[in-house]
Amino acid sequence: MVAANYIKYSVYLDNERKGNSASKKDNCTFTWQAENNRFLTLNICENRVSEIKPTKKLLEFKKVDSILIYSNTIRQVKRLTSEQIQKFTSDWNKSKIRGYSEKQFDSAFHFHPAYQYKLTLFSESKKTEFYGYNYLILDSSNWKYEMSEFGDLEYFNGYWNE
Repeated sequence: MVAANYIKYSVYLDNERKGNSASKKDNCTFTWQAENNRFLTLNICENRVSEIKPTKKLLEFKKVDSILIYSNTIRQVKRLTSEQIQKFTSDWNKSKIRGYSEKQFDSAFHFHPAYQYKLTLFSESKKTEFYGYNYLILDSSNWKYEMSEFGDLEYFNGYWNE
């Protein structure tokens, strides 16, 4: 039996509709976006509900040593300038949650199978990776954020082309 990844459902709480679609992980497990920053995993086989919340860590510009940006299209790497790093850290800290994905870290963009850019941030001897497409960014915990408050489809291209 083959089932669709998305199903229609109706969830009501106190006569108020709370949602209209769920992502199917397997025959027992569904993920539902209960609120913008809160997803619930419903396991109908075990009669269990677990909550998924973002673990976003704010960035401090002065603690960032460098950021490398890799273009998945032309397979080249560039180092961001100090001004670009400052913009990136500021935009990341202000970014709004777009959603959560249980898909593979580098292929969670639904309409395109891969990312445009991979950003690797080095700070205090630690490496953090992000994947970007248009103005959306995915962190290592699979939360998607909007880096541009106006939905600028050229957001990440701006870093590359500058």
